[in-house]
Amino acid sequence: MRPRLVLVISTVAIAFAAGCGSSTAGSGGTNGVASKSGSQIVAAAVAATEHENSFHFVETAGSSQSSVLIVGDVGSAGGEQHITVKEGTQSGHITVLLSEGTAYFSGDAFGLEGFTGLTKANATGLAGKWISVPSTNASFSSIAASLAVKTAAAQLVKLTGTLTRGKVSNELGHRAVSVKAAQKTSAGTLALTLYVATTGAALPIRVEGTTQATGSVARSIAATFSSWGETVNATAPKSSEPITDVKSLAG
Repeated sequence: MRPRLVLVISTVAIAFAAGCGSSTAGSGGTNGVASKSGSQIVAAAVAATEHENSFHFVETAGSSQSSVLIVGDVGSAGGEQHITVKEGTQSGHITVLLSEGTAYFSGDAFGLEGFTGLTKANATGLAGKWISVPSTNASFSSIAASLAVKTAAAQLVKLTGTLTRGKVSNELGHRAVSVKAAQKTSAGTLALTLYVATTGAALPIRVEGTTQATGSVARSIAATFSSWGETVNATAPKSSEPITDVKSLAG
């Protein structure tokens, strides 16, 4: 058993992280990305985010059958995400955090059942408890990658598929150039549009579009990013259950 972040959201192609320093998207002079190719704009956005030390994001994904809301703050050494998962008439909540090299997650029974693959009975027993995941555990990378800037920048910034430069427009109060990403494989399809600031640092501002795994319904996706360079304080819980104990329950 390992936590099933796939239930939470497929963010690899669309979420964004930051590295070290502090900037504000859209401040300063023109940065030149509006004249670059789609792949060059994405590369510039990757480079810009790697010079930041934190960011705040709000991300939604869903279909008529299920949806996910993630509100997160990612810092240079740790971060925290609050996740709400809805499936039909049911909903669950999970909090995930990274502090001092250890990842933790906690949630209600419905959230834990979907997030970890635990049985309903075991998830009910662990509801409200913190579960700790050390860096030596195989599940650590799947949980912590989007919580610390070093790993998140490498894993989440790049868009996949064919990248095409679009128009310049105003997005959330900033001038931005769009990049359209399109991909179709045996695993599924995606059609996403990323908006990158054309003034100041070439930071990602917003992304929207759809993804569809083969054999499943299409899911709409939208995310906004702000508060670059904010202070992020992720504090480890006072007590937690080791994930090895949770694995023994899951079998």
